[in-house]
Amino acid sequence: MDVRRPLVALLAAVLLFGPTSTAAAAPDDPVVPGAVDSPRGQSDTDLPFDTGPGLAAAGAQGAKPHQPSAPPAKLPGKPRNDVIRDVPVDHSDASIPMNLIAYHDIPAALRALQQSRRISVEVIGQSVLGRDLHLVVATAPMRDTEWRKWQQLSDLRFSDPRAALAKVRAGGYDSWRTPLLVNNNIHGNEWEGTDASLQVLQDLAFSTDPEVIRMLDRHVIAFVVTNNPDGRVAATRANANGFDMNRDQITAAQPEVRAVRAQLVRYSPLTMLDIHGYVSCTLIEPATGPHGDNYEYDLYIRHALRNGLAMEQAVLATGETRASCVNPDGSRRIDIPFRDRTQGWDDWPPIFTPMYAMYHGTIGHTVEVPLNPRGNLTEADRHERTRINTAVAVAAIRGNLGYATENRTQLLTTQLEWFRRGVAGAATRPIDDPLAISLAGGDNARTHPQSFPRAYVIPAGAGQRSETAAARLVQFMIDNGLTVHRASRPFKLDGSRYESGSYVVDMRQAKRGLANALLAVGRDVTSDFDAMYDISAWSHGHLWGATVRRVTRDVTLMFRDLRRVTGAGATGSVPSGRPAYHGLAVNSVAGVQAVNELLADGVKLSRTAEGTFVVRGDAPVVRRVAETHGVDFTRLTPAQVRGATPVSPTRLGVAANAGEVFALRQMGFEPISVTHTAVNTGSVSFDDIDALFVSTTAFNPLSLNATQSAAFERWLAGGGTVVGRGAAGTQLNDRGGLLDVTVAAGRSDANGIVAVENDPASPITGHALPTAFVDAPQYFTRVGVDVRVDQRLAGEGFLLAGHWGGQEAAAGQPVVVSGVARGASVTLFGTEPLFRAHPEGLYPQVANALWWNGS
Repeated sequence: MDVRRPLVALLAAVLLFGPTSTAAAAPDDPVVPGAVDSPRGQSDTDLPFDTGPGLAAAGAQGAKPHQPSAPPAKLPGKPRNDVIRDVPVDHSDASIPMNLIAYHDIPAALRALQQSRRISVEVIGQSVLGRDLHLVVATAPMRDTEWRKWQQLSDLRFSDPRAALAKVRAGGYDSWRTPLLVNNNIHGNEWEGTDASLQVLQDLAFSTDPEVIRMLDRHVIAFVVTNNPDGRVAATRANANGFDMNRDQITAAQPEVRAVRAQLVRYSPLTMLDIHGYVSCTLIEPATGPHGDNYEYDLYIRHALRNGLAMEQAVLATGETRASCVNPDGSRRIDIPFRDRTQGWDDWPPIFTPMYAMYHGTIGHTVEVPLNPRGNLTEADRHERTRINTAVAVAAIRGNLGYATENRTQLLTTQLEWFRRGVAGAATRPIDDPLAISLAGGDNARTHPQSFPRAYVIPAGAGQRSETAAARLVQFMIDNGLTVHRASRPFKLDGSRYESGSYVVDMRQAKRGLANALLAVGRDVTSDFDAMYDISAWSHGHLWGATVRRVTRDVTLMFRDLRRVTGAGATGSVPSGRPAYHGLAVNSVAGVQAVNELLADGVKLSRTAEGTFVVRGDAPVVRRVAETHGVDFTRLTPAQVRGATPVSPTRLGVAANAGEVFALRQMGFEPISVTHTAVNTGSVSFDDIDALFVSTTAFNPLSLNATQSAAFERWLAGGGTVVGRGAAGTQLNDRGGLLDVTVAAGRSDANGIVAVENDPASPITGHALPTAFVDAPQYFTRVGVDVRVDQRLAGEGFLLAGHWGGQEAAAGQPVVVSGVARGASVTLFGTEPLFRAHPEGLYPQVANALWWNGS
């Protein structure tokens, strides 16, 4: 199909081709809202958990386990045509000098596409700055009844993949249209995917080519036009919150990421492209090892490699020699890391969009177009580069669509086998594809055998560290398309008793890999590969603050007393009667938010030595705050609050990265930027802040002029609070002559989840998790007599997951220390408690350090 016509022709497409099919799809049918089933009954009754093959296997053998009432029916989520609003013309849009489409021209282009009834355009969310995120869906028109059947067959993939496989063999999916997804411009200053997709969409909308019509009869093809419109306009890699969104997929802190995640959950596409730039030679994944645990990698690589090769041929067919590399024999190629590299471009962490998509049974690819158009270039060279890049992206999309069309049944059966293994609890398998084995570079054909737990339990009641963190975790899993159940009565499982209201995650489900990626700790890959492309560890189950327990014994879960939940939220509580004092132990983000709201409302708070917040019993806002944030207040006696010190609202200055600033705002602080330059010019005064969080070199006390240096000395002596994190934090400590410590550093590329030991009497870490996250870790080899060790690494084997090298020297060493120095309350973190807004369970440590007044 011809998709290389100039983009300007898109606006004239209606006049050229006119409508080609019947009425556009109607708006979505409404989704029936659901609610969490309330726990019923209080008897401590054992549920019938029997050693056996599991629910899926039992059903396959003819047994029919009792099923709970089904969750509310979800009517088909069919494409809709939204009203596409115009936006003001912005002549500063960075796309314009690139000779690419400006964001303000996209609405008109989309409305032109909407004239074809093969096309629907949806607004799936807004960017941080409020720009619309558009999803364009291309398929041959379907009636409402056809969409309902499409949705039923789509859902069958997850609910009963074994039945879906049987239906495929019987021809029941012959006319079902397989979903495909293309994501563009997630990095704002990597533009060309947007323009390429609009060119492809022009053909899908209006071409009369039989091959195009055949393709539309076989697929539902979804395009995210620009995932990062704010960055596109501003020529920034990050979004307006400063986030690299291709590091946020497994956390989903950003609204643009959540919008695309919703489409991956909605469609579970068979293939997915994420179009980036720029490298010296066009690059298309699959990637090098180590390959992510929790994937069915043997299934993935069969199609990922062949689809990559198909896209390679499509790119080479453009004849754009600047887009390819030269082989030793003079032939040309693109860069396929699995084939052409030995390490350094891995698919280990699901922080990347295609790697996250793989948990939905998707053959995901990062596509890197070749030529960087930024920098000091002539206009002609810049435009030539973006022309070539756009042609490369068009070719990659064409190659992918062609491969998906010719191999749609094989792709579908591969995805269903992926999901079947999950439901059956089958073991992962090594790569056995002869082509993959023959082409793999280095250890790229090596995977690691993996076992999955039988279930996870997120306890309720006394066994739960934080009900608010537990509810947050469960809701996150539901938002990711996972199945979670809740017990309506107390029960016993694998020798442990759990209270009514506990959540159970059955790992015999289609997307078990995603569930395990969220809840498991991961593993240490230090000895597997010398270098990793990015981080090597993440875990919502170990870093988000909730108690999560693994069930490893092979049991059959009979769902008599479990109900599937469609939403979760902690309700919060206050003691009955009129206690003299309410207590709040801050063990979650919600707890920090509650304290900051109380302070903002003018409520008088104090804090005990071990960190419990105290509110007088007659405070009228306690119940409202408990309900709003889902936190639990306790009853305190006068003896328990004796010696508690007052806490005031914290005016916070920061010299920190964007992820940390975002996390601080999540907690309810209102950080203002403090740099030595701003202080010297009078833009910021030390009189404006009570606490200073420093993790970058933007604030250097040695760079203050004489007047401001004296002001800083007075601020410290007057009881200022300093929190330093990482190398910049320890540099601030040294330059300011604060805590008496000696610092050592791990490898700059080291990162991971570590086991830690906390001082239970510390107001900073007394309620902290037994795990922490490190990145370019710092630790303290000596602390002075007046310095408290709040947290230290555990002994040998403290690195639970990640990639370090030489970590043995850090075993048992302090990583969080505090003390009073020169009148200031000072805390130093060698860990990364706010890293990319991911380890939410560590946030309270930073908040406690900011609130601590040295008493």
